[in-house]
Amino acid sequence: MMNFVKWVSVVLGVMSLWVLLNVVSTTQGWFKEPIAPTNDNASFMAEAVKSIKTEAKGNGIFVLINEGKVFDEFSYSKGETVTTDTIFGVASLGKWVAAYGVMKLVEQGKLDLDAPVANYLTRWQLPPSQFDNEQVTIRRLLSHTAGITDGLGHNGFSSAEQVQALEQHLTQALDADEGVNGQVLVGIEPGTQFKYSGGSYNLLQLIVEEVSGMSFSAYMHRAVFEPLNMTKTSYDKDQFGGNLAQYFDDKGTVRQYPYYTSLAATGLYTSANDLVKFLNHNITLAEMESNTPDLLSASTLKQMRTPNATSMGIDIWGLGVMLFASNNAGDFIIGHGGQSPSLNASLRVNPSTGNGIIMLTTGNSALAADTATQWTLWETGNPDMYMLRHMIPKMLKTAAIGCLVIFVLSLLYILMARRKAKKLATRKH
Repeated sequence: MMNFVKWVSVVLGVMSLWVLLNVVSTTQGWFKEPIAPTNDNASFMAEAVKSIKTEAKGNGIFVLINEGKVFDEFSYSKGETVTTDTIFGVASLGKWVAAYGVMKLVEQGKLDLDAPVANYLTRWQLPPSQFDNEQVTIRRLLSHTAGITDGLGHNGFSSAEQVQALEQHLTQALDADEGVNGQVLVGIEPGTQFKYSGGSYNLLQLIVEEVSGMSFSAYMHRAVFEPLNMTKTSYDKDQFGGNLAQYFDDKGTVRQYPYYTSLAATGLYTSANDLVKFLNHNITLAEMESNTPDLLSASTLKQMRTPNATSMGIDIWGLGVMLFASNNAGDFIIGHGGQSPSLNASLRVNPSTGNGIIMLTTGNSALAADTATQWTLWETGNPDMYMLRHMIPKMLKTAAIGCLVIFVLSLLYILMARRKAKKLATRKH
């Protein structure tokens, strides 16, 4: 009996070590090679541009940032010329920018991160649910942990006349993706799990309007865009005229940018140059902090990139900002991406080094995200959440196969040891 217990203990111990080795090697990216040598900006730029040229179907701008300054840029287009001042729709990347506006109200004492959102609402309220709606807070809306199950995703509207009023949109979004309910309601117990929700930011948009007494667009212009000198950033695409990038689909056909009710969630239009200014406000280098506008305090920015949501045990979200990977300095590579049909945008920064990447594209649904993923691995040696998402199924399979091999080999060892013992016993007799 004792021998059996000892065998089981040893086998389970070896299996545990094997699983741990797989988890560590995967999350640390031991077997993932960056596309360029570490700290070699020119090589990374060259390799990234080579890949972009191969994959590009529309237009785009790619900017590599080193210590808060533009190291190099690359633009391409199937049509009109694109520059760092060209305006792109950036879809969900705008959630991070919107979170700045929310956190400004928190700093001013006009919003409490942990108070029930109902305290700030008069024009609309969350529908009754089987859960406690009082647990829906600003913090949880920002981090997608409020239990909102709208599934949005916004397609937008083809004309300004079709745009829903915000309260109507919260009740039933008419521009929801097919098969999605599009209703902002509590379907999961608040605070129990991460569930990405465009509707949460629609609700934050309403809260900003209620508390500021201004339209969301006007408030963001005054509270965020003006202080950061983001002169080519707005929620009104029509004001940009010919400086708005052509919106190519994946077949090279020019389509129209939609109009949105969901400004905070997906309605931002901006340029690469303006996003450089935004990126620089997130750098913790002393020389950078002293030269950037006093919009949000260092402690607020640190709070925004403190983990508030996890997936598969990995920290993935702060307050309005994605935590892509460890930066190996007690912090994270932070940023946000945006995607809608044939449009992709990505902005990431290492707060500790001031290094970053900005990429705005049309014609491809994942080119900016893929390039930013390669940058994160190159910057830190660590795979980001998207790379891990593809690596984990393979890791689980490898771990399971290894455990099976360990079990079979240990069983064969026991059988052979018993056979040998019987032979020795027979010889002695």
